[in-house]
Amino acid sequence: MFEDLEEENVDVTADSPDRLIAWAIASRGEAGTVTHEEGWAILHERYPDDARFLLLNTYAEVSEARKQALDTKNKTEALTAAYLLKKIDRVNAADPTGAHEPHVRELVVFCATELATAKGQEQATIASLRDRLGIEGESKRDDRDRAGLKLRRFEREVLKEVDDRTQDGKPLGVAKVVAPKKPANDWASATADASKPRRKYAADARFEAGELVEHSKFGVGVVTGTEPGKAVILFESGVRKLVAAP
Repeated sequence: MFEDLEEENVDVTADSPDRLIAWAIASRGEAGTVTHEEGWAILHERYPDDARFLLLNTYAEVSEARKQALDTKNKTEALTAAYLLKKIDRVNAADPTGAHEPHVRELVVFCATELATAKGQEQATIASLRDRLGIEGESKRDDRDRAGLKLRRFEREVLKEVDDRTQDGKPLGVAKVVAPKKPANDWASATADASKPRRKYAADARFEAGELVEHSKFGVGVVTGTEPGKAVILFESGVRKLVAAP
């Protein structure tokens, strides 16, 4: 796939054509500044009616969060059950015919570890979801691993389709027009007002542009914008895209 791009010095950004975004996904973020999970989020933002892009964005987010948690030994990097339930609900809403239900089933099994942290009403919601999808019993590690392999194969199938459809730089379709966001680029002035409320960062929280956020690792930052499942936050050390509620 994407043989025409393999030998080129490709610089992929969030504004790149569909083919380059898909190439960044396939290369696992080695091309340009767009990461694996960000690539799927960009395609979903452009084509919100295609449930596959949001489903694969969720799969990629969980995979990356687990990797970061393993690398840093910081369990706070894991995604919350509440956040994942919202993402799965959005996938289902974008798939009214249920055409991708088998893949949603694999996603729920793959996310079993994160969903196991649910409390209260969330537990009942997960039980109902598992029952509807025909998931019986507790999802063991082998089940989760098999689900992950199936999702990875599904991802390759979708990327192969995108590769075929975007030959010669053709777009996937008519993309949704999103108004550009004006970023705050002066961290010092943006955070100077000591009286302005500062929220503790949490992966399942929803953020708005202009809010001040306190992060345990990066310190105080200002939200400069949002993307599907991400908050774009300017810290003193630079801009970071962190997991957030959609």
